[in-house]
Amino acid sequence: MNVLTLNLSDQVRIEVDNSFTGQETIKYNGEIVSEKKSLLGENHRFEREENGEIAQYEVRISIKHLTRVGIDIYRNNKVVLLS
Repeated sequence: MNVLTLNLSDQVRIEVDNSFTGQETIKYNGEIVSEKKSLLGENHRFEREENGEIAQYEVRISIKHLTRVGIDIYRNNKVVLLS
C-alpha cells in the first residue's frame, strides 16, 4: 500500500510503501532503493546522484500513537518532511 509519494522536484520523486505484514519499500523515481521488514518501523538510507552531486537520504518509518504510520525524510542531514 502506498503510504506517501513526495515530489521533491521535477526530477526527484520518493515513494514509501508499507504493507500490513510489515514490508517497507522505498522507491526513488520508481526504482526500489531499500526494502526492510518491520512491524514497528525501520530507518532506510540510500544515496543518489543529483545534478552532479551525491545526495544522501534517510527515510525513518515509525508507528505514531499506535494509530498511524509516521514518515520522516532527511536529505543530506536536513529535514525534508516530518510527519
